[in-house]
Amino acid sequence: MSETKANILVVDDDDGGRYLKAHLLRKRGYHVLEAATGMAAIEQCCANPPDLVLLDVMLPDINGVEVCRQIKTAHPGIAVLQTSAAVISAHDRAAALDGGADAFLVEPIESEELQATAQSLLRMRGAEQALRRLNERLELLIAERTRELTEANRRLELEIVERRKTEEVLWHTQRLEAVGQLTGGIAHDFNNLLAVIVGSMEVIRTAIEGNGEVLPRAKVLRMLTASETATSRATKLTQQLLAFARRSSLKFDIVALDEVIVASEPFLRRALGEANRLSLSFEAGLWPCRIDAPQFEAAILNLVVNARDAMPQGGDLEIATGNEIVDATEVRRTPDLIAGPYVVVRVTDTGTGMDRDVAAHAFEPFFTTKEVGKGTGLGLSQVYGFIKQSGGHVVIDTEPGVGTTFRLYLPRCDDVRLSSIAQDRAPGMTPTGHETVLVVEDNAEVLELAVTTISDLGYRVLIAADGKAALDIVQGDEPIDLLFSDVVMPGGMNGFELISKARAVRCGLKALVTSGYASVHRPDANRPDVPLLLKPYRRGDLAQCIRMALDRV
Repeated sequence: MSETKANILVVDDDDGGRYLKAHLLRKRGYHVLEAATGMAAIEQCCANPPDLVLLDVMLPDINGVEVCRQIKTAHPGIAVLQTSAAVISAHDRAAALDGGADAFLVEPIESEELQATAQSLLRMRGAEQALRRLNERLELLIAERTRELTEANRRLELEIVERRKTEEVLWHTQRLEAVGQLTGGIAHDFNNLLAVIVGSMEVIRTAIEGNGEVLPRAKVLRMLTASETATSRATKLTQQLLAFARRSSLKFDIVALDEVIVASEPFLRRALGEANRLSLSFEAGLWPCRIDAPQFEAAILNLVVNARDAMPQGGDLEIATGNEIVDATEVRRTPDLIAGPYVVVRVTDTGTGMDRDVAAHAFEPFFTTKEVGKGTGLGLSQVYGFIKQSGGHVVIDTEPGVGTTFRLYLPRCDDVRLSSIAQDRAPGMTPTGHETVLVVEDNAEVLELAVTTISDLGYRVLIAADGKAALDIVQGDEPIDLLFSDVVMPGGMNGFELISKARAVRCGLKALVTSGYASVHRPDANRPDVPLLLKPYRRGDLAQCIRMALDRV
């Protein structure tokens, strides 16, 4: 807005004063309008808002301060210059400025002062309008940019969705590939084991039915021994698979790892072979760990066998233990490792080592670089599954032609109650009894075997096929000394839930559970008041566990 083309409204009830002000402003090139009353001024501002209002305080109808307040309320962009010859005290001037006036001049006003003040107010109004236009433009730009960002965000979300779909397809493809590897490996090993079992049983059955030659007792025993050996190998294979899947049930004890390794040393040396040298190194004051000792022994044995195969010309193997506090720096270097205190077991060989690609796949099930028939590819995966299930982590340090070090991180246990590792467990006579056992099992074949075995041990047996049927018996009058239940059953009630409901009816009822698939991550697993018997179990194991559960105080 050009100052010389501005519209100025002069408001004064004195004709002479109004004429003088208007005349001076017109001489400077302003377009001047006039009003004699406050109401006329308000109406003109509404009809054609000026850029500046020269407003006298003393008006015949409305006080100039009130007129200024109404103009500013309706049109805050109009500049107001309040003037007066009568109301000139400091209090009056302050009241006028509080009413919204931008400036105040005392009459009579010199022409230079009037013109300079009008120019200043018009420049200020022009600057405010320019700033307002700039703000409006910025708001438009922000709104436009916001729309662009919203659209970009929408496209990004669509891309993320598409990427997730692609990743899911890739994951599914990789999973199918892994399933294929698992299927092939399992089928091969289990078919071999089943061939031994089925073949031996057929030979024995044929001999019993009298359709063939009478087998010598020694040959029958060899057949039975071969079947038992194949069954044990199948059980071990299943446990290895469950360990990799982190689904096998572990029986945790608080132990000193150096004691476990020392107790296993003779067996480890035999597995390593005479061509290789084994050395043990233990840090003094080693912290205790809470682990499944037999599974730990199996993990170390797998690493020893792996080292032996990596040193075909002979070499050195060292098993060392030490305490280590893992800090944030080490966590950054080692993904999946959580900061805290650990006992670290290092198994180091001087073998052929592994390249980066082989090391990346070392823990995958059925992945092996050995010749066909020389290994199942489950050894290292079993180590990985056991360590992860124990709350730890495994790291491989390897270099082709130099050797390999496996670092097993196992969390420190602050409980000082150590379990004895080297105690002798001499087998005794199979325990029997005469108490009543309620057997709950949904698989008919397993139920029949359990009932037969328990009855042969002298116990009275009640049977139920699921949790609901078992509860019906518990709520009846039959005496029950022990509830022996499978963990996973149909009907929406597992073995642990059944025990809780049964004890609500019969307080203190003793219990024993069995399962071939009981995860230690379940909140009910490893309960001290409910012993767990893993499937498949032998007659002696079942007899020992039933007697132990019944004798529990």
